Amino acid sequence: MHDPVRQHPEEKFKRAGLYGNPPCPICGGNWCGYNSFLCSCMREDKGSFKTVIQPKTGKPAYQHWLKPGTVNYSKSDELDMPIEVIASVEKLDRVYRELLNLLSLYQEHKEDLLRRGLTEGDIKKNGYKSIPKIIKPWDICKKLKDIGYDLSGVPGFYKADGKYEGTYWTFSWKPGYFIPMLDAKGRIQALQRRIENPKEGEPKYMLLSSSGKKGGGNSGTPAHVARPAEIRDRIIWITEGPLKADIAAKYLGAVVIGLMSAGTWVQALEVVDELSPEEVITAYDMDFKTNKLVNKPLELLKGELKEKGLVVRQATWDEVKGIDDALVGGKKITIGGR
Repeated sequence: MHDPVRQHPEEKFKRAGLYGNPPCPICGGNWCGYNSFLCSCMREDKGSFKTVIQPKTGKPAYQHWLKPGTVNYSKSDELDMPIEVIASVEKLDRVYRELLNLLSLYQEHKEDLLRRGLTEGDIKKNGYKSIPKIIKPWDICKKLKDIGYDLSGVPGFYKADGKYEGTYWTFSWKPGYFIPMLDAKGRIQALQRRIENPKEGEPKYMLLSSSGKKGGGNSGTPAHVARPAEIRDRIIWITEGPLKADIAAKYLGAVVIGLMSAGTWVQALEVVDELSPEEVITAYDMDFKTNKLVNKPLELLKGELKEKGLVVRQATWDEVKGIDDALVGGKKITIGGR
């Protein structure tokens, strides 16, 4: 029996669309992985022979055999890939805080946050800041460098080639505002961007990242830990979205873990271990009832939490999709299941 894994045991995956690699041979998109005989596609399950759960993100990856010659695979491509060294969380916290200190919050962004149910005090406490429209990002990077900050390995920052020679530090500056994402110790581990007027097909929320760029780094998909001004409830809640978690924490008076997406549930487990609650309430968006891409990772999350010996319950509500809108709108939150 032909076994391509045994025939090519040394072949590592290449990342589709990264470092000049061609797109995924199955879905045509980026970020999937493949070598000369196997593709791990993150989007297309039709025709796959196996589904695996990615350990870092909790998302499904669909395994497809590739016919010989489908892709050009060179062993030397692996050696040419730059190695990214991501800065420590302590360094990320220092650089991101100084970046935010150099920025302000535009009135239209403040109004958006107020509309979402936060107060001006909440907005100041959580540290949201606008991505500058007039001041250029390279000028901000120069200020950071002049103060003494090393930007290497900090996701979002990277070295761009100068028009004539040399390089300069910069970051992506699509209009919108930054949402600081905190770890369990309250350190800023990443910045999420709420994109202003995203194009059709473009996500509203994107992490500040610079993977594959000179001096840059991949932000990963960390879980945000939102804390209220006063903790009234020792139960930990888990929902989708950092900003949604900030809003829910305010109204619940509890710590709320905000996942980057329904599928990135694995990142919540480390936070739960660190905070050691006795009970966890999952508060995924209400489409978990009809969307298998939300329901499946939710069930996996609950199963892992129960394996840890925790009491796990599910929050539900009517009329609106997210826990933030339910709380701000005064909807009845039903907690069920043990």
